[in-house]
Amino acid sequence: MVIQHICIDALENKTIAKKKEQCRENYNELKSGLLSYPMENCFKLFYRQMYKDFIFLGIKLACESGDMTFMLNGLFQGNRIGMIWNNCLNTTQDQSGGLVNIILAFAANDLKLVGKSMPVSPGISDNGYYKGHYNMMYAIYWKDQEAGREAEKQLLKFMEKKQSKFDLSFTRYLLALYYEDASEISNCLIELCYTVARSNWVQEEIFFDTLHYKLGRRVALFVHGLYHLAYYSLNETTFTKIQLPEHKTFIKEYEEFNIEHGFPVGSHFIHLDDISQYLEHFIDIEMIPEVGVVKDIRDGKNYLDADSFQEKVFANLKSKKLIDYDESAGKFVFRSIK
Repeated sequence: MVIQHICIDALENKTIAKKKEQCRENYNELKSGLLSYPMENCFKLFYRQMYKDFIFLGIKLACESGDMTFMLNGLFQGNRIGMIWNNCLNTTQDQSGGLVNIILAFAANDLKLVGKSMPVSPGISDNGYYKGHYNMMYAIYWKDQEAGREAEKQLLKFMEKKQSKFDLSFTRYLLALYYEDASEISNCLIELCYTVARSNWVQEEIFFDTLHYKLGRRVALFVHGLYHLAYYSLNETTFTKIQLPEHKTFIKEYEEFNIEHGFPVGSHFIHLDDISQYLEHFIDIEMIPEVGVVKDIRDGKNYLDADSFQEKVFANLKSKKLIDYDESAGKFVFRSIK
């Protein structure tokens, strides 16, 4: 497969053993850094380093072996790391800034992470370029009719302005999902396969840098996630009418695997308990808090509450005795890590 060859060329870690060794190095660097630098910064760097290659190593091994659990589990573990890192960073948006992480969570059938990334408590988004898209996903998934009516207005207004082909296809897809139009959903999925490769913002959100765009343009992970959103949102009769896209960036075998096995939830792609209990468990769902927002009194807008998210991550890890630290006047003083 072309995808497999691209993975071989672009990945730094081409085997599980090599990726595991990199994880060991990341952990040792984290322990060393925690002795000299602010705890918050050390963990942010660690999450970014750990994220590297997880998702596409899983895809490479799935293509080589035909075993799609590699792709499922690479998505599951990699996206949980990415979600934690993403939500520890301050942003100019509210919870809608996590749109791509949510869609990848659907691709991994990780509904527990969806619940953390798109919780009911903050309600719908009011601050973000793709707030209407977030709100429609929120409305469809949580069966919120009022939110659906508001999101429909926002998306129709969004399409009145000049937009990229990808953004228009994405918008029409969500509207088709809202209207439960299987034919239009099928049409939009194939359009998205053609246009997602040219959507820089999607690639940036998946990779956090430009080094691996080559990979992102070869595999339509975003489209896989949207297909899974349909599975979790529509009744069975409507969903079965959707046609899988016939396109080189869409790994049809992955979706045939999901259909055959009832869209199974992912699990650890690489176990790391022989290196560290922290490494093994820091992506456990109990360690990951729900995202929240905070209102800025200067402009009245809601923003992602990244500081609170990271504080809750630390508190969860401490409660499970995976890390220990002292806290004073909002400052964290590292003590130990398992």
